[in-house]
Amino acid sequence: MTYDTLKYFESEIKEILDDVLDAVKSKSFPDYCLLLAHAGYQYENEGTFLSPYVIHSRLEINQDYTRQKFLVFYLNQYATLLREKIFMDDEYKEYDLNIQMMIYAQIWESHLFLKTLKRIADILNGKPYEWKIPFEQATRKDPSKIVSVPKAKFIQEQILTPMNTGHQKMSNLLNSLYDSQFRNDFAHASYYIDFSTGQIISQNSERYRTNQSISFLDWEDKFIYTVMLSYHLSKAIHERMGNFLRDYPDIKEVEVKWPSYKEPGKIHNLTLYPLQLERGVEFCFRK
Repeated sequence: MTYDTLKYFESEIKEILDDVLDAVKSKSFPDYCLLLAHAGYQYENEGTFLSPYVIHSRLEINQDYTRQKFLVFYLNQYATLLREKIFMDDEYKEYDLNIQMMIYAQIWESHLFLKTLKRIADILNGKPYEWKIPFEQATRKDPSKIVSVPKAKFIQEQILTPMNTGHQKMSNLLNSLYDSQFRNDFAHASYYIDFSTGQIISQNSERYRTNQSISFLDWEDKFIYTVMLSYHLSKAIHERMGNFLRDYPDIKEVEVKWPSYKEPGKIHNLTLYPLQLERGVEFCFRK
């Protein structure tokens, strides 16, 4: 890959994200505002006088912060190698491929990334904003036992399938980038980097054969597009929130739907207004 190709991929991703976020805005401006505000569910508020349904959820904003910092650091290093045309020998290339596969697996495990994509798909399909998106569930046999929701099932049913009817460009992009087999292989270190063929090969597990591989060149495209999507999705939402007062100077308040924490199942109307604070623009509750 060349530096010019990297920048072209980046511009493609930014164009698709601008289009999909504009589509969300057109479909439901109140839900678009909730998306920008990281409206979410704060579990530690359960059982207190505070509502667990919050805007600018520190849980959601902070839970992916460290990974995103690492992502930016890696991208800057990678861009420098391409810009300076620094050649990688096989030993360094193998190291770099392992780092890339770790990053790819992390992206498709990131709760904030997956929640954001699900919310976008839901809004585009006319569904209400989903404040609470659990990634754990109680077992049927023992309700006290909590297990993780299978990510492959979540991604397919909650993101890929609904996005197909919500936004075709975004759907095509996600389907080209997400590979359940590779995500699983990378997460469980079940792969082999073969320099004689220039391929990353899925290893057979104890129970099944994969017969799957990808060339270094194809992998590089898939990886860079995935990284750019993860980074610029977060960045675009952050920037749109920060520019809200500039972009919508005439909007003084927005009425959104807010789940009741005292009466489960009941929905209230809640009025938000944008305010310039020291740390940036945020929505506040209208009392």
